[in-house]
Amino acid sequence: MTYLDFSATTPIYKEIANDLPSIALQYPFNPSGRYKEAIKTKNFYENQRKYIADYLNVSADNIVFTSSATESNNTVLKGLNYKDRSKVIIWALEHKSVLKQDKFLKDLGADIHIINNRKPFITKDTILPYLDSNTKIVCIMHVNNELGSLNNIEEIAEAIKSFDRNILIMCDMVQSFGKTKLNLENIDFATFSSHKIGGLRGIAGLYIKNKDIIHPLIEGGGQENNIRSGTENVLGAYSFAKALEITKKKFNANWDKLETIRNDLVDFCKKNGFVINSPENSVPYIFNFSTLKLPSEAVINYLSDNDIAISSGSACDRGKSSSVLKNLGFSDIIVNTSLRVSIHPDTTFEEIDCFKNKLLECIDRFAI
Repeated sequence: MTYLDFSATTPIYKEIANDLPSIALQYPFNPSGRYKEAIKTKNFYENQRKYIADYLNVSADNIVFTSSATESNNTVLKGLNYKDRSKVIIWALEHKSVLKQDKFLKDLGADIHIINNRKPFITKDTILPYLDSNTKIVCIMHVNNELGSLNNIEEIAEAIKSFDRNILIMCDMVQSFGKTKLNLENIDFATFSSHKIGGLRGIAGLYIKNKDIIHPLIEGGGQENNIRSGTENVLGAYSFAKALEITKKKFNANWDKLETIRNDLVDFCKKNGFVINSPENSVPYIFNFSTLKLPSEAVINYLSDNDIAISSGSACDRGKSSSVLKNLGFSDIIVNTSLRVSIHPDTTFEEIDCFKNKLLECIDRFAI
């Protein structure tokens, strides 16, 4: 299969899959146990946490393992106290796990403000007018999952903290983790996921600068520094750290290749009269465009029949038109004919040529 949907998930790396049986047999014990082999398992588990923390240049004590980035986002927003400050500022292009919490947060006393600047990125100048002494938290993603647009989070965070150090900042870095570095100095919360970088599903990460301000979403045995109870996912943690090790090497070594592929797709779109939806300041591994000729689903199904996997946007919006493009104010024809190609350092030029040829074949056969 020609796989071009890495933003939805990155298939587990073969070297990780090959390691899992031996890791499972070597560390089969509950890390919370007090006996020698349990302590050995716990140490192994904590080493995975430390590797991720070192990559982010933070303390391992500030990294919490969860089951998904969706859970990580929910843990932050549902775990805060909104009695002292109630204003929650959310960018309109955030992931649904952030945007869809408005009703629950209102029940907690939060006052939700959605910023829709009708642009694929957001700047400090757009955010600052929304800030006041009642602002509790600002939620801004690093890389948009549908467009690949890159927000200057470090500049935005510095501006927010200059306005008021007590305003919290949450950054969804699911699409940049392991690929594009981010300085977390002024970030209070950051969320990221294993399966997006070639690790197992069912484990993700949450960076919390100050754990004392979060009430746990899942309570019980007090694991993860009392932030996320439940028996620790040792295999998942191993796959997560190992996937990070592999991913950062691949992306560092192949960034130029990714840019070459993106430039090739840009030329392809211009040549065939397609509309490019991703802005110029995007990461090279996510590319969104509209054919204007056929509905997205028709193209996706045809390509799937020809062993090519792409999408029309977020996997969480399956069967629905892109909410991101709608929020940007694009016309129905652009929204309904949009396609997202998300690539990886292992993507070959031959795969891209195959995709282009089959896409044109589809349009030639079915476009009216």
